[in-house]
Formats: sequence, structure tokens, C-alpha cells
Amino acid sequence: MAATAPSSSGPLTRVLLVGANGTLGSVILEGLVQARCFDVSVLRRSTSTSPPTAAAAVRTVSISPDLPLDELTAACQGHDAVVAAFPLTDVSQHLRLVEAAFRAGVRRFIPADYGSCDAASPQPQHHLQLYRDKTLVRDKCETLGEHAARDGKPFTWTSIVCGHFFDYGLEDGLLHFDLDTRTAQILDGGDIKASASTLRRVAESVVAVLERPDETRNRAVYVQSFCPTQLEVLAALERATGTPWHTQHLDSNAYLERQSRLLAEGNHAAVVEIVFVLGTVDADWTTRDGFAMELLGLRDEKLDDVVAAVVAKHKSK
Repeated sequence: MAATAPSSSGPLTRVLLVGANGTLGSVILEGLVQARCFDVSVLRRSTSTSPPTAAAAVRTVSISPDLPLDELTAACQGHDAVVAAFPLTDVSQHLRLVEAAFRAGVRRFIPADYGSCDAASPQPQHHLQLYRDKTLVRDKCETLGEHAARDGKPFTWTSIVCGHFFDYGLEDGLLHFDLDTRTAQILDGGDIKASASTLRRVAESVVAVLERPDETRNRAVYVQSFCPTQLEVLAALERATGTPWHTQHLDSNAYLERQSRLLAEGNHAAVVEIVFVLGTVDADWTTRDGFAMELLGLRDEKLDDVVAAVVAKHKSK
């Protein structure tokens, strides 16, 4: 069934989610459905083997696996907002999606700009193509937003920068806290504050942005669940597990240099290690002009509660 054309004003209710089966996308989908104020569609590659969403109210839009621009544009038509939540393994797909949203008259585009650190900062730009790619997408959003404002078109954008995916990263060891061996790798003494967000907090942020289109147009917003140091996370883990943990202290610069050499030699596993460091040493959003917790009506979560839930989930496996 073809969707009707989106209005040029009013609430952003008709939402197309791209990447709904992923780690983050599935949680965003749940948040959009639970908000009960959105008409949600999900984009699905015709070759996808993932099970379709079980949410009865969610429509599926099928598309060729290489995401051609003409099909993306047709898929975006009739939607007020497009939310990207799939990995930037092929930046050209993300750039085409922005272009398609613009051509289709979409009023708000949220790029996949979420995790770890601010992609536009100098250190991430220097170390990883991932962050250079994220910046390419944000730059395209900015350019098309300027064109839209000049030409009277509806397109706007919002980037959501959230720090490390805390619950996911803690459970999978990506934050270098090992729940099995109860060991931790601590950078630079462990007293650097870094904003981090649970997956649910990212979903809440997407909902909050869509509910506040005027306040969030054409800008990056910085969100968090909390902003602890590594030592504060370690203390919470010791309280949750009831035992002391063993620690290894590392120099972040030396660690970055070593991982960068490995990456240059073709060891792509080093990307995850570089992301870990960058999201730990340069991610205090509370000091940024774009810190948007109050704007979005969000409050910090309790670190101990989130850590205890992750530990309990890990024990139950």
C-alpha cells in the first residue's frame, strides 16, 4: 500500500527505520513502537535471511540488496523521518540514503552517527576511516540541509552522539571489563570521565528527537546514560559481583600507536581496540555545547543499576 505524501509541518510521525534487525536497530524499533505515536516502517533487503519483525503494526518495505538510489528514494517517499541504524561498512549506501531522503521530501534524517566518540574530533579522524566516513555522511546532511533551507524544501537532519554502547560493550567485553575473569584494562589511571549510553537510551534519544523537530533540527545532539570514569565502572562491577577485580594499567597513547600499526599491517580486529580507546579518553559530553539531556527531557540512569543488570544477565547464560 502506497503511503501518502508527508506534510511539510507538524509532528514527525511516519518513520522509516533502516537496520531494524541489528543490535541497535532492534532496540530503536522497540522504542518507536512502544512510544505509540509513530507509524513505523522498516527497510528490508530482499535477500535478508533475518526473521521479519514480529510487531504487527510495523510495515516492511523491500529493496534490492545493494540499495540503489531510485529504490531508496521510492522507499523514503511518504515518510516524515528516516532513521539509519545499520553499520557504515559501505559509506556509499549511507550517502545514497541521505540523498534519497532529500529527494523524497523527508523532513528529518537521523544518520548512523551514534557510538563511541564524536567522529568529527581530530583524534578519531586521524585514526580510523570509520570516523572519516561518518563525517562524510554528516557533511552531506549539512549540505543538503543548507540547500533545503535555501530552496524551501523540508529536509533537515539530526546526529545523535551517545558515547560507547555501555550495556552491550560491557557484556561483550568491548569496554575491556571481562566478566568471566573479572579483570579490567584501565587507561591513563582510570580517572577520565566518558559519556556512555545503554542501547535503550539511544532509542529514547531517537524518540525524543522526533518528538522535538524544531529544537533538534540541523544539529548534533550529545546524550548519555551517565558519565563515569573507568574506576567508577570498576567499583560498580565489584559491588555487583561481590568480589575484587584484577586490573592492568595501560597508557592510551602507546596502546593507540600499537593498534594503529596492527591495523596498517592488515589486522582489522584493531579497529575495535581503537574504538575502545577513543570512546574512553575523549567522550565527556557534559562539557559540549550540544549536550542535550535537558533539551530532550532525559535524565541520567543509575550506573549501579545498569551494571547489576548486565552482571545478572551474564550469570544467567
